[in-house]
Amino acid sequence: MRNVYMVIKHEILTTVGKRSFWVMTFIFPAFIILLNVGTQVMANSALDDSDMFLPGEGGELPDQTIGIVDQAGLLRNYPPGLPDGLLASYPDEAAAQSALQNDTIGSYYLISADYLQTGDVIVVAKNFKLFGLGTEDLVEYLITYNVLDNPSLTAVAINPLARLKQTSLSPENSQDVTNPLTFFVPFATMFIFFFLITMSSGYMLQSVSKEKENRTVEVLLVSLRPRELMLGKMLGLSVVALLQMAIWFGGALLVLDQVKQLLQSVASFKLPSGFVLWGLLYFFFGYLLYASLMGAIGALAPSAREGGSITFLVLLPLMIPLWLNSAFIESPNGTLTTILSLFPLTSPTSMMTRLAAGAVPIWQPMLGLFLLAVTTYLVVLLAARFFRADNLLSNTALEWKRLIAEFRR
Repeated sequence: MRNVYMVIKHEILTTVGKRSFWVMTFIFPAFIILLNVGTQVMANSALDDSDMFLPGEGGELPDQTIGIVDQAGLLRNYPPGLPDGLLASYPDEAAAQSALQNDTIGSYYLISADYLQTGDVIVVAKNFKLFGLGTEDLVEYLITYNVLDNPSLTAVAINPLARLKQTSLSPENSQDVTNPLTFFVPFATMFIFFFLITMSSGYMLQSVSKEKENRTVEVLLVSLRPRELMLGKMLGLSVVALLQMAIWFGGALLVLDQVKQLLQSVASFKLPSGFVLWGLLYFFFGYLLYASLMGAIGALAPSAREGGSITFLVLLPLMIPLWLNSAFIESPNGTLTTILSLFPLTSPTSMMTRLAAGAVPIWQPMLGLFLLAVTTYLVVLLAARFFRADNLLSNTALEWKRLIAEFRR
């Protein structure tokens, strides 16, 4: 036991003493979360229908006058609220082109004579713009207003779901979909657990591979049994992993509490009871599961570089929820998300994301934790079989044939 304690102490002091540890703990995951959240917010904003033009509702007006050539004779009236000089009518296309060449207008729209049958409208501008001229919504509103000849019907036709309100069959157990934290908190939870598990389990691979490369393991095996070495490393690095967990998880909860106090509009968001306890349990078993797999790779690979080539396959299950993150936020109790939260290799991130996103039946996190704990126990036993002196002292390349042979053995 004394030997195991010495390994535990060595792993804690060595890992925490690295500058890279603190950089990865504080800076790198925060940067990744902000980057991904920022890109998704920008994407949602770009697709938001609320940016369409409606007078009195924040519609943006173009800088230049828009020319209109109405061959169909549709535009009898201009909607109230439009400033003078915003629209200019021309009798034919030649007059509109002349105005465009003289920079009197920025562009013009040609409404075809058979518009009611074909819907053909042509927009002409001096320069091509990949994402449009930004005046399409205004002209759409203008045509709709004249076709319907009713401001109220026009607003409904342009945006029929402008006053959409969402509700739930169990509102007391559901998050408010209009609350921004309903999106941000599950998204941040997924990334926090993903980075914590991948980083902390990666330390196991780095530790074993480094000692094999510098041949320190040869000295250690004189006084240590291989499984004592594995146990000491896993327990020591688990302390480091829990330290990272406390920093990130605690910091995130503190920030969430401060945001709710500063902004009353998001104060209604609540995490489910027992969320912290579930987080600690899922993280602990998730760490042990992936640290065992990383340790087995480190025992077989002659160097960290060769071990890194297979790391992607080991961590692939954890990446699946990241690729499907929108499904967890939009449908936390859907079939796919439920399966991923119960499957042991994906449950550490999937279940915690579901818990942060909405109500989850209590039997599901309990079943998911049971399956994760059983799988972790079996994987730890399997990884211990790879921690043998012949593997730790071997410099044989890690190839698929050797890996299959070791599994059979």
